[in-house]
Amino acid sequence: MKRRTAFLMPAYNPTREDLARTVNSLLAQTEDADIVIVDDGSRISISEMLAPHENVVLLRSDRNQGIATALNQGLEYIVRSGYEFVARMDCGDICTRDRVAKQQAYMDAHPGIDLLGAFADIVDESGNHLFFEGTSGGRAAIGRKLRDNAAFKHPTFFFRTSCIQKLGGYSTDYPHAEDYEFMVRVYKEGGIECLDDVLVIYEKNSGSISSKNRGAQLRSRLRVQLKYLEPTSVSAYIGMARTIVTLLVPAPIWARLSQLYWDHAGERTVVAKARLLR
Repeated sequence: MKRRTAFLMPAYNPTREDLARTVNSLLAQTEDADIVIVDDGSRISISEMLAPHENVVLLRSDRNQGIATALNQGLEYIVRSGYEFVARMDCGDICTRDRVAKQQAYMDAHPGIDLLGAFADIVDESGNHLFFEGTSGGRAAIGRKLRDNAAFKHPTFFFRTSCIQKLGGYSTDYPHAEDYEFMVRVYKEGGIECLDDVLVIYEKNSGSISSKNRGAQLRSRLRVQLKYLEPTSVSAYIGMARTIVTLLVPAPIWARLSQLYWDHAGERTVVAKARLLR
């Protein structure tokens, strides 16, 4: 029986431990999904680090081309293979066992939604909880958040392959902010939502691509904000100002301010959701 969802995970020089941890969480899903790993020119081929599995497809580039190109390589395979849904994942992060089941069921019940996110439990490199990140409140709340930053984490993305055929894949014009541009584009032209459920455990790592390329990412974010600027929106200008300030503030200080923001917004939503389920 063909699976409906394919995980899309680019990887570049991952550790065996990170790779195994993430893949094991994907193979443990209560709703089966295939896993498409794009090896973006790693020094040691991922095929040498991972035992063959019928649910896992490995694609490999001869050289490192960057995450946006790797993502599009994987998307091309997934669309061509006839899957209905794409679930993003990053090496080192972990999915809850019911992630695919919950996101797939929501998409089935809401055919107008193209891109679905979820809350993420942000942890440090030792696995200690830092804060929850996501945006509750539907399309309007997501739109407000997108004026200054991403509304939910990239590894929580769950979207239709028909969305790719309609809106295109990841743009290579915004280095290290390709997920933000994709999210804004879907918001402008399609349907978007974020589940209040925590479905991904996301490791905040000082050696991550985002951390290493903070300046380039913020400059790309500012260019996305300018491209999709709503001239009559005061909050859009405030969002751009916030990006500029972020560029000027040292990373450790801004990381702490960001944590305080998500502590207030994210914890409140997740706690409220937990109470409703009791």
